[in-house]
Amino acid sequence: MSVLLSPRELRERFVEAATAKFARNVPDFVRLRALVAAQGGRFLNDHGAIRTADPAVAALFVRAARVLGLHRERDYVFPAKKLVSFDLQVIGDDAHQFKVFLSQVDLAAFPPVVAALIREDCASQAAAVDHAPFIALIAQAEASGGLDTRDAAAFITHFCEALMARPGPPLRRATLDAVAAVSGEAASALALGPDFNHVTIDVPAAGFGGIDAMAAAMLAAGFTLLPAIQGAPGTKLRQTATMAATMATPVVETDGSLGMAQSEKQFVEIIERGQALDMDAAPRWADDGKPLIFRNFLAANAEKIFDAASTRSSAAGI
Repeated sequence: MSVLLSPRELRERFVEAATAKFARNVPDFVRLRALVAAQGGRFLNDHGAIRTADPAVAALFVRAARVLGLHRERDYVFPAKKLVSFDLQVIGDDAHQFKVFLSQVDLAAFPPVVAALIREDCASQAAAVDHAPFIALIAQAEASGGLDTRDAAAFITHFCEALMARPGPPLRRATLDAVAAVSGEAASALALGPDFNHVTIDVPAAGFGGIDAMAAAMLAAGFTLLPAIQGAPGTKLRQTATMAATMATPVVETDGSLGMAQSEKQFVEIIERGQALDMDAAPRWADDGKPLIFRNFLAANAEKIFDAASTRSSAAGI
């Protein structure tokens, strides 16, 4: 009888594969890992974040994440960005477990003509991929509590390379421009697809004295960061991020030819988590007497982090 990999083991394999994929596409991430290594710290992936315009993709991601032991917990709303979000967590007291922050484009917040363009793009992507074998593996894991090594490899590969991707034709430039006029964050979501738009490095594990020191070291090393660290010193969550590099994105022009547009898609975040508080703002403590670390997210912080990848215009063809 085959030995089944547990949700924790599957989660570790997913994080390794998804992080390696992210590193292939984001030079700043490779540079930041090198900076952490030079500091004598270690890389701890606090969370990855995705944006999607397709409710079916979001639902499938949630179901697949349960196989990894990640469960939907809190909701967050960003009217100015035209996004609604939630976190996927290992439920418990350990704030150092990997998490996912999933944002959905709020189609109801768009003018009907623009929402129709978004739905058209989602339909073209959905038609280009067959998730049936992946769904069968999810059902298998749900029934048995895990997957064997062979099935785990197939599950992780499809998760990272097919679900977290744009499998279909390039985005239409007209769609990109119409969406960007309403929400740069939604435009970036369509340009990238439901891949990690950022991966987040835990500051204490990285070996710096705090997020201020790490941000200063990054600036000295030539990274371009958001204008300010989100969260005041001593609060339960502080974070900042690099600005996403402007990248060439394939688009379909109005005459049907293939062109390139400029868009901002992926960046790197650093995060420092503080002590959790109860509903009366009193500090929370674990059963062993240690501070209970806040493991969720703050909408006010996240809204500013969104600014790191916002496509305001596709710009001229290149």
